[in-house]
Amino acid sequence: MSSNVEQIKEKLDIVDVISGYIKVEKAGINFKAKCPFHNEKTPSFLISSTRQTFYCFGCGEKGDIFSFVEKFEGLDFKGALETLASRAGVELKNFRKEDIETADKKEGMFKIMEVATKIFEKQLEKNKTNLKYLEKRGLKPNSISKWRIGFAEDEWRSLYEQLMKEGFSKEEMLQVGLIKRAMDTGSTEKLYDTFRNRIMFPIFDVTGRVIAFSGRALKEDDKTPKYLNSPETKLFYKSEVLYGLNIAKNYIRKLDYAVLVEGQTDLIMSHQAGVYNTVASSGTALTELHLKRIQKLSSRIIIAYDSDLAGEKASRRAAELALSLGMEIKIATLLKGEDPASVIKEDSGKWKGALKKSEHFTDYALEKVVKESQGKNLAKEIIKDILPLVHLIGNDMEKTQFVKKIALKTMVREEDVWNDIKKINAKIKDSEITGVSGDYRDEREALIFEAEKYGLKIDIKKTEEEILRRIELKNLKQKLQETAIMLDDKNILKEDEKKLKLNFVNIQKKIKELDY
Repeated sequence: MSSNVEQIKEKLDIVDVISGYIKVEKAGINFKAKCPFHNEKTPSFLISSTRQTFYCFGCGEKGDIFSFVEKFEGLDFKGALETLASRAGVELKNFRKEDIETADKKEGMFKIMEVATKIFEKQLEKNKTNLKYLEKRGLKPNSISKWRIGFAEDEWRSLYEQLMKEGFSKEEMLQVGLIKRAMDTGSTEKLYDTFRNRIMFPIFDVTGRVIAFSGRALKEDDKTPKYLNSPETKLFYKSEVLYGLNIAKNYIRKLDYAVLVEGQTDLIMSHQAGVYNTVASSGTALTELHLKRIQKLSSRIIIAYDSDLAGEKASRRAAELALSLGMEIKIATLLKGEDPASVIKEDSGKWKGALKKSEHFTDYALEKVVKESQGKNLAKEIIKDILPLVHLIGNDMEKTQFVKKIALKTMVREEDVWNDIKKINAKIKDSEITGVSGDYRDEREALIFEAEKYGLKIDIKKTEEEILRRIELKNLKQKLQETAIMLDDKNILKEDEKKLKLNFVNIQKKIKELDY
């Protein structure tokens, strides 16, 4: 009898699976696409229907349907197996013995988080005051149920005692951050609930499993944080988890853009208003890993943060990160003092209108500088605040349009604007180490993330040379591919062809030296 893996592979074709996530096109006997795992302009992601595998010539990612779903969805092997089994209509049998080499410790963690969620849900159902509080904020009963919102009682050991009755150990509770140890110099161990007297928002992974919580305080004071999130665990990494992505992912892919808000209530209200492609960074600063998760689904974002000073700063940072990744980012402007939740509560049509009127962040920033400077030091403000944004834009035509707009606003020549942008480029190059500091940061962040994910201990300093080697190797492979494409041009001049062939050979030699 064939295994679960074999049955799934027999029923699913890799081209059909991958085309459900990204746009693919025929390329001879194979298929090609723009790689979803790194940013590129020319498709280098090859899918073989014959071998049922994929390979990216740009970043080196390769594998089968299982490794693709693991990588794209951010799942472990078991999660990918369950996802594909559901799609193929295969009933998983002898799951642990057959397909998992070692017992999956995460299963126990998912189980305790699910039980805790149900406890919080029941406690909210019994508490009419808190239900009314949520309804006053605009949340409808079906939204409360859909997002599994709950309530943590104002008791020190309520959850701890209920989970003990369910058969869970204190070690299991500590492992997922549901309880804490008291700082006590005595010999007696004191344990208490992490969340107390808070509205509880479960945070889900891409398949809808609860991996963490965000609790909003019902009584605010100087000692109590308004929001309290679960600590990072083997299930939860705040730098990559987007709240609501489990529901929004298919809508983002279908509509080809994402709406990015700050908090859980903003997101739930947005979904309640029918804007299902909304996600939230949820209680943490937006990171490149967050944006890269969105970028796998779409390279277009509308940011809609609170209209206060903190929201403006966060929007600017998000725009810089998105533009540096080659994404298109727009901003939906709200009136001062408003946030998405308050706008939707008043009029959901007003929220949708704000999204429709969203403008490119650089346009927004330019108009803001022109308005606030009122002609005074306008050129200096544009050089300081706008040109760095224009510099980050990857599309040459788009960049040229902004240069023209700036020239008109400042009444200077376009050539002068381009010269100032070149100065910014030069400054950035001087501050980078061999032009790879951004890649280095990404690789280093990814390395630390992977080490934490699998509980590994690493010495980051000892890996610096290896990271730089991998970055250089990746860049050389990209150059090799670009050179090969230019050599394929039938109209190439003989002189240029000779130079390109020489470059091709030299790049190949360097790759051989580094690819050990």
